[in-house]
Amino acid sequence: MSRVCNKAPDLPDGSIAEQDLYERVDGPIATGSAHFMRAGSELHLMHADLELNDQRRAALRVRCAAAAVRAALVEYRTSHRVAQELGFYPVHDGRLRLAGGGAAPVRKTLGAARDADLVQLDEAAVESVALRYEEGGDEAAFGHFVTELTAFSADLDGFAARAVDAPAADWQHLAWQFLTVFDRIRIYGQALAVINILGTTSDAVAGVGHGERNGT
Repeated sequence: MSRVCNKAPDLPDGSIAEQDLYERVDGPIATGSAHFMRAGSELHLMHADLELNDQRRAALRVRCAAAAVRAALVEYRTSHRVAQELGFYPVHDGRLRLAGGGAAPVRKTLGAARDADLVQLDEAAVESVALRYEEGGDEAAFGHFVTELTAFSADLDGFAARAVDAPAADWQHLAWQFLTVFDRIRIYGQALAVINILGTTSDAVAGVGHGERNGT
């Protein structure tokens, strides 16, 4: 089980059935996140290849990144579907509300995490995430992540098909754009992970703010 991106690594107060529910939803997320971060590695190596004027190898990196993102999407979509079919989202939203004293503690959790350098978000980004939870809970928040990654996957696939022969102007534009978009999606996903791990424990946010570990 993932220690950095799952929704609830430890449920001492939960039933066996609830623990199983979390594990069935978390498993694909952990695998998907592994593929996603490999895509990021390939995109950074793509920049290294371009600096060395090796466009052919850079094109291979783009294809590898595109394949990794497609693999990540398979896992994320599986998790999303399983969560919907098994009624996971109401259970998890309930835990968030319980920890927050009636409402999911999104702003508080992200604020403390940002102060502790766990995530890089400005106030507008925090507010956007908070509103998404208020409007549709974890289902809406994670659904947005999948939607953004799907669009990114399509862009990567489109360029990968012509990357070997692409002109320098396209590389100069898209190489930076791919990294920028990847980082934006990664940071958003990181914010969801922080909420899902720290936001479900009422005292975890305070602990993060004081540099304490939450046992994950």
